[in-house]
Amino acid sequence: MFNLSFIRVNYAQVVFDAIRKHFAITAADLGVPTSLLSEPKALVPFDDFIGWFEQAEQRAQDANFMVKLAPSICFSEMGTFGEWYLSSPDLALAVRRINYGTSCLQSGASYHGEQSGKIMKWTYDSGYTQSYGRVLDSLRVAMMEVNALRHYMGADYAPLKIQISGALKQASTSTISKLERWFGCAIEWNAPMTKVWIDLGILRQGSEKAFSISRPMMVSNLQLDDLLNMPQPHDSAKVMFEVVNYARRYGVPKIDLVAKTLGLSKQQLQRRLHQHGWTFSNITQYVICNLAIQYLQAGKPITEIAHLLGYSNPQSFSKAFQRQRGLTPAQYQERLLERSRESLSI
Repeated sequence: MFNLSFIRVNYAQVVFDAIRKHFAITAADLGVPTSLLSEPKALVPFDDFIGWFEQAEQRAQDANFMVKLAPSICFSEMGTFGEWYLSSPDLALAVRRINYGTSCLQSGASYHGEQSGKIMKWTYDSGYTQSYGRVLDSLRVAMMEVNALRHYMGADYAPLKIQISGALKQASTSTISKLERWFGCAIEWNAPMTKVWIDLGILRQGSEKAFSISRPMMVSNLQLDDLLNMPQPHDSAKVMFEVVNYARRYGVPKIDLVAKTLGLSKQQLQRRLHQHGWTFSNITQYVICNLAIQYLQAGKPITEIAHLLGYSNPQSFSKAFQRQRGLTPAQYQERLLERSRESLSI
């Protein structure tokens, strides 16, 4: 019924940070809602992320836009979660960890290895990018992968070959040359998928990088819920939940914005919701109520929760919550505190 891919904020943040660092263009300049950036596990429709990426390149007006971003497009810039990817004792384990771990960061995408004789092609594919956005996305992932390889093999490591989907707009020989110099190898453009070719031998030899045992990451139940909650593109109920969740970043969710995000007209969306026995009003109330409970569990003040959910005043939020749960947010929060005190006294 719906078909939409998402990327998690902390994965997209790597790109936003690199753009700000090299071109002084902030995420806010691109129209990214401020509340999104304060929640690293939040989900963004992939089309919107790619749109911001393209807009940044247009604003930068620099033929070497991607070349300049390349050193900063890496997992090590993702904070604790990125450090987990690169904390494996050897490269082979890191590649495997990245391949399965990114399923929690981006839906509708495939990260895997293809063996061909003594060569492994580290492959990425997403059917959710079109036209020039596909080129930027392909370069983004190739740079992430090459920087991961260099983390283990040293800054001078060069893959055997790079394949990129699509081609740069009006790319000069100079720009292509600079990209090839950064990658350290030839680039094949207009490939069906992104592939980084590496010699299998480097996977077998492990790593020359010193390995130190780090403390385990502590993840709360709420953080784990957020991390594992990655709807797949064809899971209509979950996709609809997350699109409404995303829409509230722009105020109380409106059907026109949700329909636009899904690539539908307002009438088409209403018809599809009706097929599932939903209305826009009841699904929006359900989503807002569930998000409110998550924020209440996290101990956020009710006035802040109302603002985060797009309400201009807490009273409107309280009435909407009470209609769904039979309690006001304050009453629900007090009940949570009582249950917490009871568990501590046992």
